[in-house]
Amino acid sequence: MEGILNLNKVTSLSNEQCDTIINLSKNLQLIADISQSDIFIDCLLPEGNAAIVVAEANPTTTQSLYKNSVLGQIAYEEAEPGVLFSLKTGKPVIGSRGISQEYVVIQQDIVPITDSLGFTFAVLIKERDISSVIQTQQKVTKLMKNENSIEKKHAIQSIVIQEIHHRVKNNLQIISSLLRLQMRRSSSEDVAEVFRDSISRISSMAMIHDYLAQNGIEEVDVKFVIKQIADLFSSSIIPGQSIAVSTYGDSLFLPSNRATSVALIVNELIQNSIKHAFSCNKGKIDIYVNCRKQMATITVTDDGIGMNEEVISHEKSSLGLQLVELLVEEELQGILSFFISERGTKVSITFPVIDKVM
Repeated sequence: MEGILNLNKVTSLSNEQCDTIINLSKNLQLIADISQSDIFIDCLLPEGNAAIVVAEANPTTTQSLYKNSVLGQIAYEEAEPGVLFSLKTGKPVIGSRGISQEYVVIQQDIVPITDSLGFTFAVLIKERDISSVIQTQQKVTKLMKNENSIEKKHAIQSIVIQEIHHRVKNNLQIISSLLRLQMRRSSSEDVAEVFRDSISRISSMAMIHDYLAQNGIEEVDVKFVIKQIADLFSSSIIPGQSIAVSTYGDSLFLPSNRATSVALIVNELIQNSIKHAFSCNKGKIDIYVNCRKQMATITVTDDGIGMNEEVISHEKSSLGLQLVELLVEEELQGILSFFISERGTKVSITFPVIDKVM
């Protein structure tokens, strides 16, 4: 979501200054997407004690801090001191903390916007939620006061591991954003499809690290992550398609490396169904997770046009299914099975729920 106010009505800026903001606002969405942050342009009010939000862009590559638009809202000095400091002094402020209009603890990076005379008439602001950072700092402070050194060591180690997973997730999301930007520059549909497939794979991996960062454990509930992948596909179906992706079955906890393999496998199988199974752009994909006596079976079924031996042989030569076979056999020490039918397709993977097969 992006927008800009009618600058002539809400500010006393010159035509040159208004043109600068208008031209800059054209790139706000790209800046928001690549930085995975909410981006704003604020101008100082005539009274000098507050600023007004005149342009905004919310990222499409991650969740925004804001449920509603903040265009036209007032930023007061006590809530956002960095913004007012930069507007008044013309100096950048990096890492300033403030409170958003929706009362979230945020970090702001602020740079001045100047006219041809060097006068600061607005600021460009990047905001991100640091509530989790504050909570982590509070946990560390509390732990440092704990006299039990063993408990302290284990707790700090857990926090460090969570932070590592959080940073890996962020890095993967940045890579996805870069690929999206590159995809938009391509005029080839074949190239765009390769980009989309790569972005989808990276997003599946990022979900694992997000789960680990949120839960602070080194085991992943695979069913929970598969449901997230299914929801992602359901919400990003190609316009004109009506394909429901649903998840059923048992919770299945696996170490992070094996959970990542399962996430990539399920991602590829869903993608394959969406691309090839539905001639009428309508249907459903069901994913079943079953775990019995240390053996897990994950089945992906669709009600599409089905496959025969020839089609299966052709599909197995694709990069996606080659990746699936490699992950099933090498990473999970499992078995990949296709079930031939004229009404729908069923693919299952079966593997032992242990780290290694002795």
